[in-house]
Amino acid sequence: MTPEQKALAVAVAAQLNLQPTPGFDDHWGPVFSLPDGGRLYFSCGRQHGQLHISASVANDLREHRAYYREGEAPRTSMNVSESKDAERIAADVRRRLLPEYERELAACAANKAKHDDNNAKRVAALTKVAAPFGERVQCDEQSGEPRPLSIDREGKFSLTAKPYCEAVKLEIGVSPEIAGKIAALLAAL
Repeated sequence: MTPEQKALAVAVAAQLNLQPTPGFDDHWGPVFSLPDGGRLYFSCGRQHGQLHISASVANDLREHRAYYREGEAPRTSMNVSESKDAERIAADVRRRLLPEYERELAACAANKAKHDDNNAKRVAALTKVAAPFGERVQCDEQSGEPRPLSIDREGKFSLTAKPYCEAVKLEIGVSPEIAGKIAALLAAL
């Protein structure tokens, strides 16, 4: 970006009351923090004399983006003419870009809430299997999803429990005699 484009981007961000995002000083263009944790990016437009502006949801929501059919996705980027002043560009951002960004943000937040609810159900279901054995449920550090539970009592049995939204899949390795007893217990349910 040229120094003039960067100055225009800073002026637009000032009109929108946005602050620079820390850690993006060496980025290809100015990046500003949106109030909800998202970011507003500025770069050179595709054609000479244009400024490209795009909005992106916060990092923890990106993996929860919805899938859209062609033409249905929110339009979270736009090109504007550099000949416009900062006030007019900021008005364009408010009118054209931010409502679409908020639509994407709402969809991401709803998907994250659903994901977190499903994770909580899976952890609760696995905890019911793990507790009698004195085991704890382990979750993936990035996604928060519970890992399959593996219990091995050498010579007696091995048990693997995999969580799903509404069920737990159990894989039990036992001797034929114990398998018959487990089958009888299950038949009595």
